[in-house]
Amino acid sequence: MSSQPLQLVMRTGPNPGEVFPLTKNEIYIGRDVNNDIAVSDQEVSRKHARLVMQAGGYVLEDLGSTNGTYVNGQRLMGPHVLRSGETVMLGENVSLVLEAVYDADATILSQPTPAPSYDPAPPPQQTYVPPSQQPAEAPPAQVAPTPDAPYYEPPQEEQRDYRTLYIAGCGCLVVLLCLVVAGGYSFDALNLYCTPPFDSLSPLIYSCP
Repeated sequence: MSSQPLQLVMRTGPNPGEVFPLTKNEIYIGRDVNNDIAVSDQEVSRKHARLVMQAGGYVLEDLGSTNGTYVNGQRLMGPHVLRSGETVMLGENVSLVLEAVYDADATILSQPTPAPSYDPAPPPQQTYVPPSQQPAEAPPAQVAPTPDAPYYEPPQEEQRDYRTLYIAGCGCLVVLLCLVVAGGYSFDALNLYCTPPFDSLSPLIYSCP
């Protein structure tokens, strides 16, 4: 048998809307009342067509009817595998449509599971603790003060060296000036301008006697 129940529904003919459940492996259609599907119409032969269950579906065959068997407007020239929704014509007056039978319970869509309502957790309850039982607060951490940058003072020894050099230089300059003065005085007192080799310069700065 088919995995899904099938049925033929008469669209046009002596009883439009009549339903013929397909429950056998072999089903005969014709005007004779002994057929599985009896259709009282002059266009329909006594044994007009046959349905045979094969491979989960029905195969339609014409049994040499006078007015022919048609599927979707095409006359059958051999066996035809019927599909749900196809229209079978018996002659010119009778039309049957193959339909799948759906279980009403199976077509009910499952209701979506409602999302759980969000229930926020209540805030934690605070318990009063006497001051005597409260933990002592830790004293604030002592931060060591950052020392300021020390004022740079040049070493005393360097200052003393500068003073010593300054004094020594001044002393040397005084001594040098004294020597120059003394030398000039001696040069003039001894009259060395007129002695060689200074006599060549004497006309320029001094006249010898």
